[in-house]
Amino acid sequence: MQMSVGRASLFMIVTLIASRLLGWLRLSVIGAKYGQSPELDAFWAAFRIPDTLFNLLVAGALASAFIPVFTGYLAKEREDEAWRVASSVMNAIVLLLVGLSAVMWILAPWIVPMLAPFSDPHQVETTIHLSRIMLLSPIFMGLSALFTGILNSYRQFLSGATAPLVYNFVIILFAFFLSPFLGIEALAWGTVAGALMMWLVQVPELTFRRTRYKLTLDLSHPGVREIVRLTVPRTLALGAVQLIFIVDTYLAAKMPQGSLTALNYAFQLMQLPLGVFSIAISAAVFPTLSRYAAQGLQAKMRDILQQAIRWILFLTLPTVVMMIVLRRPIVNLLFQYGQFGPEAREATQEAFLFYSLGLAGHALIQILARAYYASKDTRTPLALTLVSIGTNVVLSVLLAPTYGINGLAFANSVATLAEAALFLALLAPRARLKIGGLGGSSLKVTAASLLMGIAMFGFIRATNITVDLQQTKPGLFLQTAIAIAVGLAAYLGAATLFRVTELAEITAAVRTRLARRGTEVT
Repeated sequence: MQMSVGRASLFMIVTLIASRLLGWLRLSVIGAKYGQSPELDAFWAAFRIPDTLFNLLVAGALASAFIPVFTGYLAKEREDEAWRVASSVMNAIVLLLVGLSAVMWILAPWIVPMLAPFSDPHQVETTIHLSRIMLLSPIFMGLSALFTGILNSYRQFLSGATAPLVYNFVIILFAFFLSPFLGIEALAWGTVAGALMMWLVQVPELTFRRTRYKLTLDLSHPGVREIVRLTVPRTLALGAVQLIFIVDTYLAAKMPQGSLTALNYAFQLMQLPLGVFSIAISAAVFPTLSRYAAQGLQAKMRDILQQAIRWILFLTLPTVVMMIVLRRPIVNLLFQYGQFGPEAREATQEAFLFYSLGLAGHALIQILARAYYASKDTRTPLALTLVSIGTNVVLSVLLAPTYGINGLAFANSVATLAEAALFLALLAPRARLKIGGLGGSSLKVTAASLLMGIAMFGFIRATNITVDLQQTKPGLFLQTAIAIAVGLAAYLGAATLFRVTELAEITAAVRTRLARRGTEVT
């Protein structure tokens, strides 16, 4: 059964919350097993090569081109044609991934030292070895992403949303049970096995969709050529984005031991709420935006987009405040176990603070870029991304020598917020967004978020004065949990007082979803 946009968004949020919880557990287990060690730094550096391959060859094609083109054929009731295009794209991407992974396997001894100039030769050798193992993962992740795109085009979200859960769970199992025997290799093989399972878990649902896959490579098909045309700008943009990670990896590799690990932990911690709210809503909305664009329904596109922006800001802005106020206990509770000691905690929480400043920018870009892609415009996002990347790289190079990984995190936040502002400024007249409504809603949400932050900060200070709860994990957890509850109560109360409409809309969507669930059960 197909899902509405609201139900799909809520479903994606629920499953992504579960995925992010497992993502936290994955990082916590990795930190406890390996700490802030040279081997873990080597793993994060080695991960950069396969991750870059996947983002360049698959993420760009999927986000900007494949779903709009595939959905366009479905909207015109040309399903056989859609599957011919999908089969050709899938076969081409698999061939490219296999070929490039083989080339990178051969060139790893020359590429890795340039990417991660560790001073210890053994650490460089470890990075090369791990990168060669993980070069298998982009192939399976590419298939998984394409399967997810096809299913989402049919507005089927179950297995695609489950796939990241499986990925994280497999890595946790490898890290927990195999690290005593394989050492750091357990993470590399866990990454490969997790990527494989991400793909396999989606095969049954796609099979039930009466898959019409063909062993064909029709590169001259108009749909395939359209995807290639739309993909090139997005691929260039993602290549530029990867440049940020490459530059940050290069700079952090020259810093004290554990800097690269702390930077990665802080960034991935910032990504947890981003995936729960922004990516979930954007992924659920994107097929509908593409369908409306294919049908020329501009007014409906605007209404869906405007609502998605308001929902994202309503959920993201208080999250930013919560992360800033509670950054120390969050890092302590999530990661400080086993080999992950106080030094690693302090380095991670400081970088996390500066990454948190840019969360709203990251969140807005997710939906604003998809609005362009739905209309098959990939050039404008490319131009804006290139401006942002240039700003980020320049700031990183300037700030890193003085401020270390904190400078790298701050550079990312400044560039991301600037990019989001440019996206919105250019898209508003084109999509005929009601800026006044967005601005008024944003001011109310910001005010409510600040009141929430004050309430949480006041509670923490008061409890620290009266009783020291931070001496034990249970005490710190209790203090943090109550602080979050106090903050949420303050935020919801302020949102009600300020008459923030998003609160009523989301509440109504949840009630509708629960009512339909009850009807289905009955």
